[in-house]
Amino acid sequence: MDQMLAIISSVTVLGLFMAIGFISVKTGYVKKEATSFLSHIVTRVVFPIWIMSKLLSNEVTVEQLLDRLPLFIGGLVFTQSTMLLGILITKLLKLEDKQKYVFVAITYTVNSIFMGVPVCQELFGDSGALSCTILALGSNIITWTTGVSYVSAGGRKVSGIKKEKGKFSINPIMATYVVCLALKFCGINLPTLLLGPFTKLGSALSYLAMIYLGMSLTNLNVKELFRHKLMYLYLPLKLVIIPFAVNIIAKLSGFFSEEYIGVLTVVYAASPSISMTMFYKEYGLDYEFGNSLTFICVLLNIVTIPFMFWLCGLITF
Repeated sequence: MDQMLAIISSVTVLGLFMAIGFISVKTGYVKKEATSFLSHIVTRVVFPIWIMSKLLSNEVTVEQLLDRLPLFIGGLVFTQSTMLLGILITKLLKLEDKQKYVFVAITYTVNSIFMGVPVCQELFGDSGALSCTILALGSNIITWTTGVSYVSAGGRKVSGIKKEKGKFSINPIMATYVVCLALKFCGINLPTLLLGPFTKLGSALSYLAMIYLGMSLTNLNVKELFRHKLMYLYLPLKLVIIPFAVNIIAKLSGFFSEEYIGVLTVVYAASPSISMTMFYKEYGLDYEFGNSLTFICVLLNIVTIPFMFWLCGLITF
C-alpha cells in the first residue's frame, strides 16, 4: 500500500506542474513563444546536467553500473521491439503518413527520465533513480538513433524535402551519456564544487519538462481527440499491454532483480517521451495528435502506473 501511495503522490505532483505550464500560457501570464525556449533549456542544458550529476557522483561506483547491465540491455531490446510493434500496427491499419510516424514514436518511446526517475526514486530510493538512468541509456540509444531517423525520414516524406547529404548532428543527450560513462570508468567524478549545484539544478528536470508539456498543449482540442478511434487502441496498448508484456518477459528471463523488474514496469507503463513532442511539428507531422496523446497518458498515469505495478506484483513464477 505504501508503494502505491508513493507512486500516486509522485505522478500527481508531476501532473500538477503540467497544469501550471498549461494555465500560465492559457491565461497569458507566459507567452506561447516561451515554450520553444523552455524545451531547449530542458533538453540541451538541464537534461545533460542531470546526467552528469547522476553518473559522475562520488556515491555511484563502476560496480553499481556494471550490475545494472541487464537494465541497459533491456532498454535496448524492449524499446526496439516496441518500435517494430508500432510499425507493424501502422501497416495493418494503413495510417496516413502524418499520423503513422507519430504513432510509431509514441508507441516505442518511454518517459524514463522525466516521469520514471521521480517515481522510481520514491519506490526504491537513490538505487531506483540510478537503475532508471541506466535503463534510460539503453532506451535512448534506440530513441535517438534508429527511432529519430525513422521519424525524421517520415517528416521528409511528408514535406517532400530530400535528405541533406553529409549532414551529421550529435545528440547532446547521447554525447553526455558517452562522455560521463568514459570519465566514470577512468575514475573521474564531478568536483565537489560542481556536484552540489548540478544536483540541485538536475533535480528540477522532471518538473520543468512537465511545465513545458503543459505549455505546449494550450491549443488542445479534447472533443476532437476523443472522436479519434485510434486513441482507443493506443491507450490500452501503451498503458496496459506493453508494460504487462515487459514485466512477464523480464520475470521469465531470470536476468532481473525485483527492483529492476519494478523499474522496468514503471518506465514502460509511463507516458511516451516528452522530448519527442518538439519534433512532431518540426517534421511536419500531426503534432497535435502526438502531443495530445502524450498529455492524456500523463493524466492517466496517476491511475495506470500504480495499477500496473500492483497487478504485475501479483504475478509470480
